[in-house]
Amino acid sequence: MFPFVISAPSMVFGMDVVENVEKLSSFVKNVEIVLFHTPELDNIPTEKEIDFLKELKVENDLTYTVHLPTSLEIAERNAENQNSALRMATGIIGKFHEIDPQFFILHVPLAKPTLTFEPGFYFTKPDQHRFTDWKNRTRAGLQQLQRETGLNQRLLVENINYSPAFMEQFWQEGLCALCLDIGHLLLGNEAVGETLERYLPVIREIHLHGVIGWEEHLSLNVMPAARVQSWFDLMNRGGYDGIVNLEVFSPGDLQTSLGVLEELKGNG
Repeated sequence: MFPFVISAPSMVFGMDVVENVEKLSSFVKNVEIVLFHTPELDNIPTEKEIDFLKELKVENDLTYTVHLPTSLEIAERNAENQNSALRMATGIIGKFHEIDPQFFILHVPLAKPTLTFEPGFYFTKPDQHRFTDWKNRTRAGLQQLQRETGLNQRLLVENINYSPAFMEQFWQEGLCALCLDIGHLLLGNEAVGETLERYLPVIREIHLHGVIGWEEHLSLNVMPAARVQSWFDLMNRGGYDGIVNLEVFSPGDLQTSLGVLEELKGNG
């Protein structure tokens, strides 16, 4: 058995959150509830759906994490928009109190939010002067979220199109912990092993998925098995016991990704 908890996102079997949790409970022990809030798509659960999620948690001995909408920009330059994003984040966090998620995951984009990787827009130099204002706005936003919610290290900030090094001051000040997306590291040509070793003490959830070229969220079986094994070896040596989320979005990709884990378990 792995010392960490295997998870999957609530988008494997379509977009219905409750249906996903029902089906995923046969495969994993944690479900990451992925939320959207845009004019085209809003899947914030109703009170009735929250009750269903609470029942499914008890019946299936599940835990949850909640991925806050990527459209929330807590470091927005416009103060009114920033405050609106913070109010919505606080409201969503409060809404999920009944199901007691282990973690809430947040994107804090350096530029406008994007759901696809854009070649040439991966940032690796956090000391550049151009990012000073972003850091200050992010710090202020995280401070306000912590005042409103008291989540402490249950609030995770995910590395997206920039190095985790951008966020060091935030967890050093106790404003968050880290959700490490290994796929995003691969897209940014960062050294996964070195990053794991450096940040494992502050990582609470890891997003793991296959990457080919600029395409991500593929089955784990597209990755060299020895490479994935080396990451797991680092996690084991470091005593990582958090969540590993197989961040794929189809039943087939989930099944084959779980198959990779079974093979690695057999080789361990």
